[in-house]
Amino acid sequence: MPGPNTDFAPKLPIAIVGGGRRCLSILQMLESRRLQGVKAEIVGVADINPDAVGFQYAEQKGIFTTRDYRVLYEIPDLNLLINLTGNQELGRELEINTPEHIPILNYTASRLFQEIVYEVLNSSRQIAQQEDELSRSQSFLRAMAEATIVGVMELDTQFRINWINEAALNWYGLDRNEALGRYCFQVSHQSITPCDSLENPCPMKQTLATGQSAHAIHEHVQHDRGPQYCDISTFPMFNKNGDVVGVLEVIRDITSDMNEKLESRTRSYKEDLARLIQEDKMIALGKLVASVAHEINNPIASIINFAMLMLRTVEEGSVQLKDIEAFEKYLSLTVREAKRCGKIVSNLLSFARQQPIEPKPLDLCAMLDSIIDLTRHKMELSNVKLIMEVPDQKLEIWGDHTQIQQCLINLIFNAMEAMPQGGTLTIRAACGNDGRIVLLDVIDTGMGIPPENLTRIFEPFFSTKDEFQGVGLGLSMVHGIIREHQGEISVQSEPGRGAAFRITLPHISARKHRESI
Repeated sequence: MPGPNTDFAPKLPIAIVGGGRRCLSILQMLESRRLQGVKAEIVGVADINPDAVGFQYAEQKGIFTTRDYRVLYEIPDLNLLINLTGNQELGRELEINTPEHIPILNYTASRLFQEIVYEVLNSSRQIAQQEDELSRSQSFLRAMAEATIVGVMELDTQFRINWINEAALNWYGLDRNEALGRYCFQVSHQSITPCDSLENPCPMKQTLATGQSAHAIHEHVQHDRGPQYCDISTFPMFNKNGDVVGVLEVIRDITSDMNEKLESRTRSYKEDLARLIQEDKMIALGKLVASVAHEINNPIASIINFAMLMLRTVEEGSVQLKDIEAFEKYLSLTVREAKRCGKIVSNLLSFARQQPIEPKPLDLCAMLDSIIDLTRHKMELSNVKLIMEVPDQKLEIWGDHTQIQQCLINLIFNAMEAMPQGGTLTIRAACGNDGRIVLLDVIDTGMGIPPENLTRIFEPFFSTKDEFQGVGLGLSMVHGIIREHQGEISVQSEPGRGAAFRITLPHISARKHRESI
C-alpha cells in the first residue's frame, strides 16, 4: 500500500474521507506553492464513489485511494483524518472506529478550516514579502487548531506556551493571558517539573529528540472535574532550515471512552467468570448426581420389593388380617423411603437451580443437614467417617442461600478428594465473640497442602487437580463469596497431616445491631 512521501523533510501526514470538489480544492491548494511553509501532505483519500473528482485527481497524482475509509488507518504515521462528506451517520461512525491516537477534523470544523485557509491565502498575497515560511505555517496550524474541539497548544523548545486555543483554555479554566508564557506541565499537571517518568513519558521530549510526532496517555487536571485521562499527541514545527523550533501539542479527552471500555471489559470479565463458576458448579453437581443415583437406588429397590409382596398377596386372592398388618408395615416403610428419595431430590434441585442473588436469613445448621444428605452416600463409598459437631439451636447468618451452599459443598468435596484412601471429616459449627460471629470448621485427615501451595490456594485458576476435576475456581470462588458476605476464610495445613479450613461470618444479630445504630 502506498504511504506518505518520506524523501523530503518530515511533513504532517493527513488522510481525507470524501473525494469530492472540496477534496480536490485542498489537494490543489497544498500542491501549489502558495503554502510552502505548511509541513502537511495528503497521504490517502477514501470515497465510495471512485468517479468523484477529488478521488480521481488523487489517483492521477499517485496518492493512495480506497473505497473503504478504514483502510486509511493502516497508513504508517497517520496524524490527522479530515471528514469532508457532511454525512452525519458516517461522522458518528468515524468517531467510534477511528483509533484514539488519530485526531479527527469533523465536517463542520473542516469547512471552517477551509474557509480560514482561503482567507489566509488571500491575506498572504498582500503580505507575502513580509512573512517567512514559519509564520505562514503557524497561521495555518493555528487556524486549524481553533476550528477543532480538541485542545491545542504551541510550545517552544523550553516547554513554554506560545499559543493556546479556546478549547484548551476552557479545559484548564484559564484565560489566554494566564496561560501564555507558562510551562505546559504547570498548566496540565500543576507540577513544577516536566512530566517525564516511566509511567508518564513526555511525548514532547521524544518529538524534540527525534523530530517525529509522538503519542502518550496522561492524566491532566481539568479545572472543574479534577483528573481526567487525555490522549496527548505532539507534532514538530520546523523552520526553513528543517530545524525543530517548536512543538504543537494536541490534547483529546478520552476519559469517557476509557470508562466505557473499562465498563465493557468489566462486564465481559464478569460474564466469563459467571460461566466458569457455573462450570465448576456443574462439575460438583455431576459428582452429587453420581452419588445420589446410588443412594436413591436403595430406597427405590425397597419400595419395589414391598409393592411386589403386597401385589402377590392380593393376586393369590386370600388377604388375611395378618396380611393387612404386614401391608401397614410395608406401606409405612414405603412412605418413609419415598420421602427420603423426595428429600434427596429436593436438595439436589435446590443446588442445581440458578437463582438470583437474594440475601436473606439463613440457618447454617439446616443447610449443613441438607448438604450431608446429598453427600453422605459418597462419604460411605469413599470410606470417609463423618463427625458433626453442631449446636441444636439455629446458627443464623445473612446471605445468599445458593452462594453459601456452593461454598460449603466445595469445601466438603475438597476434603473428601484430599482423602482418597479414606479418613475422617469433621464439620464443626458454633457461635463466637459473644454471639456476634458464626464459626464453621471443615477439617480433614488427608494428604495436606504443601507449603509452596498454601499461599496460592485462593488464587483464581490455581489447581492441583486434572482438567476433568475442575477449572481451579473452587476455593477462589469460596474466598470471594465469603468476603462479599463480610466474612473471612483461612486455612491451616501440614503435608501428611490434613487441612483445616475456618470460615467466619457475621451472625444475623450483628447485622441487626448495625442497622439499629
